[in-house]
Amino acid sequence: MSEKFRIKVSGDVLQISILVPRLDATSASAIKNEMNLDLDPAVKRAEVEIGNVRFIDSSGIGVLLGIYRKLPGDDAEVTLRNVQPGVQAVLELLRLHRVFKVA
Repeated sequence: MSEKFRIKVSGDVLQISILVPRLDATSASAIKNEMNLDLDPAVKRAEVEIGNVRFIDSSGIGVLLGIYRKLPGDDAEVTLRNVQPGVQAVLELLRLHRVFKVA
């Protein structure tokens, strides 16, 4: 088990918890290397708990977009939970709040 994230599939939902406070080049690289997902086609949604993340850069954004791209089908949906204000500002600046649901 990784100390940077946790993954669980429950029905048609992929649940991911990011455990690091900085989703930057260093942690994002490690997460990408460890997160080799071969998802069942039944998985349509992902819920990503990012409440621990206080800082995100372009590499971290790449991790989130990678999760989105891994979901099968055109009706894929990714929900980001407990988004901190600094991370929210980056998502809005990049207009990614239109791609991801923020809860």
